[in-house]
Amino acid sequence: MNLSTTAQAILAAAGILALGGIALAWIGLARKARGVLIAGTLLLFAGGGTVLAWAIVEGAGARAAAVGLVAALLPAPILVGTFLWLGRYRRRPWLILAFCFGWGACVSTAISLAVNTGAAVLLEKNDLDQNLAAVVSAPVIEEISKLLGPLLVFWFARRYLTGTLDAIVYCGLAGAGFAVSENVLYASGAYLYGAESLDAAAGVAQVTILVVVRGLATMFAHPLMTGLSAIGLGRAARRPGRKGRQTAWIIGMLLCGMGLHALWNGSSVLGVKLDMPALWFALYPAFLAPLFFTMVGAALWLRAADARRTQTALAPMVAAGQVSPPELASLATFSRRASARAWAHRFAGPNGEAAMKEFQRAASDVAEQYDLASIGRPWDERYVEHAVHRMHAARAVYTGADPNTPPALWDGRKYHITFPDGQTRPVEPPAQPVMPLPLAPPPAYPVRYA
Repeated sequence: MNLSTTAQAILAAAGILALGGIALAWIGLARKARGVLIAGTLLLFAGGGTVLAWAIVEGAGARAAAVGLVAALLPAPILVGTFLWLGRYRRRPWLILAFCFGWGACVSTAISLAVNTGAAVLLEKNDLDQNLAAVVSAPVIEEISKLLGPLLVFWFARRYLTGTLDAIVYCGLAGAGFAVSENVLYASGAYLYGAESLDAAAGVAQVTILVVVRGLATMFAHPLMTGLSAIGLGRAARRPGRKGRQTAWIIGMLLCGMGLHALWNGSSVLGVKLDMPALWFALYPAFLAPLFFTMVGAALWLRAADARRTQTALAPMVAAGQVSPPELASLATFSRRASARAWAHRFAGPNGEAAMKEFQRAASDVAEQYDLASIGRPWDERYVEHAVHRMHAARAVYTGADPNTPPALWDGRKYHITFPDGQTRPVEPPAQPVMPLPLAPPPAYPVRYA
């Protein structure tokens, strides 16, 4: 395959951008210069994006590329929003989230395109079917390249990757970015095929079918496959200092992702060979859909486990008098957190709701640091002190706003409640973690007086 002078120039420019970006990013990491790091990352993404843009426009034309881009962006908010929603209760820097998505969309896709194209050329030279590249090279290089982005987070920003839920969010965004870019490639090709066969309307019809099948029915395929690798990465994050086990978990689950990817692609290739196009569609409800819902359930369980971990990690703060039992109980589930925000809004308005949200975020930050300490990972004591200060500052906004709750202090063992007569008396905490009221509740039915 001979490249034109224009193609060589474009690829050379993309290579220069990528190499310059890697150099700048490395300098930014070494000197802890955030601006330099961001600039290097953007250059790296620009290099990958240049390769993709050239490949799509060269193969399908500018008009088809534009149609493909619009079609691929339609399901993108659902893809990205799903993983942002999964991780919305933990403070994750938006730069890292954007990095993982950009890595999948630009770098991973460009690397995979180059390797898969080379593999197809080699297969053709050896008188083999080029479609075998979808089974032989694609599962390997695509899963490795998608995982590389979250792996960089694991190596250089480990404080933001502390468990499996973090890994699922980062790997899911990388897979989502890859899926969006790949859909641009496929949608532009579908438009070109329809337009050349009949007319532009046929091209749009082909793209619509592709959006329904790939963009809606199977849009989570790439994030799901990378999600298997995320399990290994998350387990590795919970085993600091154990390099062998970390490597075993990462490689083992990466191989599982490759196997699922090969099965997915292979069903399509085999279906064409056997003249059984329904084979690919049969695999979806029989295997991929159940696995997808299993992963969804696991992700929701991990998300709920984050809240339960907060309750466990902050339990010593109750005995220290820094957090009251009802506050700790309100952090145990996300539904309780939502109820606490609703309560704060009812009695303290929008500012009270915002303060309760800040209290919950600060509590999660403290719990995260305590959790790191519990597994032997480095943790930041000053960060904990700052987060505790945020909790106290947020609490001051809504404390005393509920007229049904008497003034009370918690000393770690008892409540000290100010009664209507002005006297403050110690009260044992009730069995259930609720704030006790020193007033008798109103009768359930009207009282009849003689």
